[in-house]
This record gives sequence, C-alpha cells and structure tokens, in this order.
Amino acid sequence: MEVHHHSHKPKNWKEYITEFIMLFAAVTLGFFAENLREHSIISHRIEQNKVAILKDLENDAITIDSILIDEQNAIKTFDRLLNVLYLAKNKTINQEQLIDSIKVFPDIIATTFTLYVNNSSFKNMQSSGLLSYVEEEELKNRLSYYYEVVFKRIESNNVFFDQAGKEFGTTMPLGIGSYFRKMRNDQSNYDLNKPSNYANFMLSLQETKNVLLSEKFIFDIQKYYNQIFVYQMALKMAKEENGKLLKLLKSEHHL
Repeated sequence: MEVHHHSHKPKNWKEYITEFIMLFAAVTLGFFAENLREHSIISHRIEQNKVAILKDLENDAITIDSILIDEQNAIKTFDRLLNVLYLAKNKTINQEQLIDSIKVFPDIIATTFTLYVNNSSFKNMQSSGLLSYVEEEELKNRLSYYYEVVFKRIESNNVFFDQAGKEFGTTMPLGIGSYFRKMRNDQSNYDLNKPSNYANFMLSLQETKNVLLSEKFIFDIQKYYNQIFVYQMALKMAKEENGKLLKLLKSEHHL
C-alpha cells in the first residue's frame, strides 16, 4: 500500500508580511472602535450631567432671588424697628407710644431663609471622573468655583445666619410666636391662639417692655441686621456666578 505525502509549498516573506499587516489592521481597528464607543458613552454621560446641572442652577437662581426679596423685607422691618427704639431711647416717644408703634409692625421675626445648593449632579460628575473630560476649560473652572468656593462660603454663612436668627428669636419670642399662630389652623380653639390677641398679650407684659427698652435688645437687632448684609453679599456673589454658568450652559445647548 502506498502512502502519499502531500507537500506544502513554503510561504514566502511577502505572504507573512501581508498576514501581519491584516492582523495588525484588525487589532488596530478594533482598538479604535472601542475607543470611539467609550468616547461616545462618556460624551453622552457628560451631556446628561450638564443638563442636570443646568436644571439645578435654574432652581438655585429662583431660590436666591426669593431669599434676597425676603431679606430686603426683613431689612425694612428692622430699619423701622431700630428707628422706633432710637426715638424711645431718646425720649422722643414714651413707652406707650413705643408699644403702639410695634403693634402695627409686620412680624418682628428672623423669617429669612438660608440657601441650600443642590450639588448632587456636580458631585456625581466629579466622583465619576467625568469632570476631567469636559473640554471647555472656562465651564470646568466656573463649575469648580461655583460648587467648591461659592457653595462652601454659602454653607459657612448659613451656620452663622441660622444661629443669629435663633438668638434673636430667643430674645424676642413675640415674633416667632405670632408667626406660628398664623400658620396654625386651630386659632379658634383658644383666644390666645389668635395672632392679634397673642401680640397684645405679649406686649402688655412688663418683661416684654423691659426687653424692648433694653440696650441688649438693640444690640441683638443690630447683630442680626449686620448678618443679613453679610449674607446678602454671599448670595449676590452666588447669583453672579450662577448667572455666568447659566449663560455658558444655555449658549452651549442653544437655549
């Protein structure tokens, strides 16, 4: 029985080079395709985060404007109150006139609210490493400044502002007491739950009169009054940076 041996013709060097080039091209194309896919995913996630941050900034802008209005109203109230106390201290008006003047005041209360910035979208962008992929250098810098500098300044001022409000509310409980009675729905259960009755009752107390005529009360008002201006400065800075960021993001999305 004969065995036939099949001879294979050896490949020449050109065939080896051709196979190498084809293999190299396939690997390279696969690498570029994967990079392109990853880049597309990252770009999509960045855009999603930008849209989320845009919505957060729009909400911040509304809240900042609302708080600034509240603070301006508080300043007007404390301006009037300080002026009345000044007149009483200088004997231009007597105690009875002082009490009558305060009866027609808006609530003598630290009713202004503090700003809490929603930074979750930015933190998500930062922790996932997406912030480093943002190509617009100005946008990246402004985002970091708004959330890392302005935001922290607001947080710091929130603590002092809230504390100043609590101290004032303790010194003069009339304001916070009237405010809560206006918010409650059971005012008719007791005569004292009616805000006007409560205010008249509190203002008739000798302790209230002593507080109103004390220098400590004037100091407490001035401390809170000053803190409003400090907080306003922080809010106006936040408003300015917020506006710049909104303008950048809206122009990018053609809004």
